[in-house]
Amino acid sequence: MFAGLDLGSTNTKLVIIREDGSLLFKIIPTKFEPVKAGEAILRETGEDIQRLVVTGYGRVAFNRGKVVTEITCQAKGCHELFPEVEFILDLGGQDAKIIKKDGQGRVVNFLMNDKCAAGTGRFLEVILAAIGDEFQDEVLVNEVKAVPINSMCTVFAESEVISLLARGTPKREVVAGLFKTVAKRLAKFVASLGQPRKLIFTGGGANYKALRFFLQRELGIEVVVPPEPSVTAALGAALIAKEA
Repeated sequence: MFAGLDLGSTNTKLVIIREDGSLLFKIIPTKFEPVKAGEAILRETGEDIQRLVVTGYGRVAFNRGKVVTEITCQAKGCHELFPEVEFILDLGGQDAKIIKKDGQGRVVNFLMNDKCAAGTGRFLEVILAAIGDEFQDEVLVNEVKAVPINSMCTVFAESEVISLLARGTPKREVVAGLFKTVAKRLAKFVASLGQPRKLIFTGGGANYKALRFFLQRELGIEVVVPPEPSVTAALGAALIAKEA
């Protein structure tokens, strides 16, 4: 069996490719201890792993397997699912990446935003935790009065949201505005690397359907999301382990 282990900042993901080609995947919280989380998820599977490839921000500290960058693994995993699509936007807990791959799944170019929290999944988590995310996606995407969030800092944005709510702005308008604002920032980030005709959207941020909708509207192109958008880098790592 071949395994790919992605030691992410928020979650640790494992994908195993069995001898018959079937896949097994598992996700657990990292809890700021990537090595401990990696050992735990491998132990919990109980599978006899022949080759292991490790990626993600905690990969260097892990003392097992072959280390491969997350950019390479992300391109490999996404190419397996969408070979015809060149561009990948990965929205993780601590950073965002835009990657361009070629027809073989190899990285052509990439940009990373790990300096500004407003462009990461953490930004959404913090704000939604403060105000609640109970609204259905259909309500949010059809909200015509989506209020833009102007602050670029997570702390200031949270204060801005609280001020809007205190002034009586309906919560659905604020939540819709939050997703629309993040989508605008991500669309500019994507455009800084090129003009895709179609985009793969991965990472924990891709689980927000409203964000995907607003991103699609901003870019004016089709945005596709893998069935399990959080494990694409782990999938790529497992495929690299299989080919080694």
